[in-house]
Amino acid sequence: MVHPRPELRLALIGVRIPSARQAVHDLALVLGYGDSDGSGGVGTARFSGPVAGSEADSQLLARACWALALLTDLYRVGPAAGSPAMALASRSITAEKLLDLASPEAVEELRALRASAERVILPSLAARRGAWALGPTFAGSSLMNADADLIAAGLLLELKTGLGSKRRDGTRRSSLAAPTIMQLLGYVLLEFADEFAIETVGVYNARYAHLAAWCLPELLAELAGRPVDLKKERVAFHQLPATAVA
Repeated sequence: MVHPRPELRLALIGVRIPSARQAVHDLALVLGYGDSDGSGGVGTARFSGPVAGSEADSQLLARACWALALLTDLYRVGPAAGSPAMALASRSITAEKLLDLASPEAVEELRALRASAERVILPSLAARRGAWALGPTFAGSSLMNADADLIAAGLLLELKTGLGSKRRDGTRRSSLAAPTIMQLLGYVLLEFADEFAIETVGVYNARYAHLAAWCLPELLAELAGRPVDLKKERVAFHQLPATAVA
């Protein structure tokens, strides 16, 4: 939705056999990507935004996103019993078979989530001009696996699709869990070089179409109960792995 050819690195890492990798490359071509640059990468991770999103057919795009999400899940959590991606024959994976992984219910679910995001997220991001990154990694990502969702001109945005916490009557509600805040702050601390000049952090709860954002210095001060020198805390955080080893 925010770039016509986002990078497919995580999906490619998730598939470990040549036929599946070729299927992802073929799928990218179906979606309007050009040929890869020969480095094995597909798509764009960093760009100057905002730019228009993909113009691929909405049904095709939803099916492709579903397949790519399943492959990315293979990278994040490994093979899981019952995953549709595990049902593919390793020697006969094609772009068409990847597209077939999405059920009609999955496509409808993505359609609804997209409609909400178009209404809530895109207008909020449209005015943010500058350096954007999809799935950004940080200088500290060399110390621990850490890739965020989106950075849009100083805004670090985490996208969540959870069902929400349960009320006593069994209904669900949108909520902000402490680990989500810790996740955002972890990314901020791993930004040792301040490459992205993060000034705002936010969370978008996709199933509730709810976007919340906080000014980073104010959030840090509220959580710590005092003003926070982010540069100093990044240095201290950088030293933690070495201290742990010692």
